[in-house]
Amino acid sequence: MSRIGIGAAVLAAMLLAACGGGTPDFGAATSSTQLRPTVWTSEGRSFNSCSLSPACSGNPYAPFFASSTVAPPNGATLSGIVRLEVRGNEMANVELLPGSGYMPRYGVFNRTGDRTVAWLDLDTTRLPNGPVTMRVSAFNVPAGQPGAAEIVAMPARTWNINNATPPAANFAASVVTAPANGAVVSGITRLEIRGSGIANAELLPATGYTPRLATFNVSADRTMAWVDLDTRTLPDGARDVRISAYNVMEGQAGATEIIAMPARRWTVSNGTGAFQAAVTMAPVNGEVVSGRVRLEVRGRGMRNVELLPASGYTPRLGAFNIDGNGSFAWLEFDTASVAGGLRDVRISAFDVAPGQPNAREIIAMPVRQWDLR
Repeated sequence: MSRIGIGAAVLAAMLLAACGGGTPDFGAATSSTQLRPTVWTSEGRSFNSCSLSPACSGNPYAPFFASSTVAPPNGATLSGIVRLEVRGNEMANVELLPGSGYMPRYGVFNRTGDRTVAWLDLDTTRLPNGPVTMRVSAFNVPAGQPGAAEIVAMPARTWNINNATPPAANFAASVVTAPANGAVVSGITRLEIRGSGIANAELLPATGYTPRLATFNVSADRTMAWVDLDTRTLPDGARDVRISAYNVMEGQAGATEIIAMPARRWTVSNGTGAFQAAVTMAPVNGEVVSGRVRLEVRGRGMRNVELLPASGYTPRLGAFNIDGNGSFAWLEFDTASVAGGLRDVRISAFDVAPGQPNAREIIAMPVRQWDLR
């Protein structure tokens, strides 16, 4: 064979290796807006590595790709903490989801800064024992943003949850710090419960589940939950409340409720009189917040409402619109207007216009941490 022929053969081999060789375990890509390239997986379905390689032309999704690298096999029995891992490129959001559909969301993966590795330590004790079918999906935009392309990094697998004792058997909660029945409360008041297996705790009305008056912080070992309640977020007067604890996180199925503090009547007395303010719409503590988000506050006598850092008054992250009678305030908060990342914020209402002296402040939303994207 001539030197030219040998060179052509080598070049052809290199091209084949770049656009067809190997069989990594990439999940099948799906999109509601346009067709995806066909992807073969190592589970017996066809695979075309060129369709996921940024080096190959003609792929509108390059360089977005994702593949499950650490996960129990289909049919595995799980207990305790289980590590899940995905590797790829330009992964803006990775979630553990049901085999089909998007609710409930079982977990949101942590990601490296370069968006190439995502991982989740799944606590199976928060799930009921028995079979459960899950998939891992990666998206090229943050949660809640439109136009997302989805790659199923781990196609649906059925796992058998089998912890030594069902979560409910290890679930206990009782109040240890809270004002007594009939107490007069004002300012910041610490509420605390202790027990085991606590995944979520809330301050609620004596009956029903709305409005939710506060969401507790929960310790890593799930034995304690606490919140520093700013009673200035509540109107003055008598209020009947309870504290409820749950063995699963908010929004998850199979919740068991323990009333850690049976109904007590507290009299809120902050001297606010005709000035009242409480948040009625805002992301919960720990939520990923991206794009434009609606924030709302309702009350009386509001003349200025601001989105602020956890402490201090600068920088002001947003100024609310207020209706003519000072009873309703709203803000279309655009996360693109501030630096991204974890941020502790509060919403404060004032009874005078910005810049005027002798302002009284009500913290309409006590400090919450948002992950701004």
